[in-house]
Amino acid sequence: MNIVYNHDMVISMLIETSLLFKTIVILSMQLGLVLFSCFYFLRKAKEAYQKNTTLLGLSFRGSVNMKGKLDLIPFVKQKDTFPKRMSMYVDKNNTLIKEAKNQDEVIKFMKEGYSHDPEGGGPLVSLMIFWMIALYTTAAVTSFYLLSLWQTMFLFSLTSISFGPLLAVVMLEMDENDGFTALKIVLMVTILTGFIGYSDFYSFSENTIFGGVLLLCLFALLLFNFARFFMEFSRQTTRLAAIAGATLFSFFLIYDFNYIKNQSSLFDRNDWNTAVEMAFILYLDIINLLLEILEAMGNSQ
Repeated sequence: MNIVYNHDMVISMLIETSLLFKTIVILSMQLGLVLFSCFYFLRKAKEAYQKNTTLLGLSFRGSVNMKGKLDLIPFVKQKDTFPKRMSMYVDKNNTLIKEAKNQDEVIKFMKEGYSHDPEGGGPLVSLMIFWMIALYTTAAVTSFYLLSLWQTMFLFSLTSISFGPLLAVVMLEMDENDGFTALKIVLMVTILTGFIGYSDFYSFSENTIFGGVLLLCLFALLLFNFARFFMEFSRQTTRLAAIAGATLFSFFLIYDFNYIKNQSSLFDRNDWNTAVEMAFILYLDIINLLLEILEAMGNSQ
């Protein structure tokens, strides 16, 4: 028997799918873009190391980790020509800067405590600024439905593609092999929290006390990270904070998966625009969970 699918039938099938299905489709696409651009950057970084070239203004050193695998270390090259900018860190509000006109002045300033200012990190900084703008714009657009579905998806995709290289740099800073382990952990946590949140075990999203505690803990985590700009904390303290952050975003995943389940029962919310909003919420939870796990693993080394 031949089955013919016309345009109206396809549209009807898409509309009739559950909100969870729509959300997972969009979320999978965006996380796939993050991983694709991340792995592409890692491959190009390996090529840059082998050819002794730069990538986004970064150079790479190669070392061997405890498992005998290649570990690339990104760094920003020092300027080869004069004058060379040199700086000496005094405190977080005071950095002394001098320019060395020849090698003798370089040696003199280094004896005084100055060090070379690296050059070439501009493209990476520009990418980070672009990602932040795209991220906050996507957050506003998905929350208030400011653009059409396809325009929102395009902006969401730009956010994911630009985040991939930044994630790759974070992984290289610690050990990309450990970064792959962190990705596996995030995958398992996401599946587990999705199962718990979407089951009939408990209505987490309708518990105002649970939601309030999560918000207070998030606010405390933000305060701690803000304080790190002005205060020095031990590696053990930052590691414990990262573990607490990973636990917090795991609970946020449970809460948000349960929230999607409750929204699915509302007929007027089962559309692709709502699915984009739900996918972006889960996307932020997963990205933050991954970053906290990477932070915890990095401070354990």
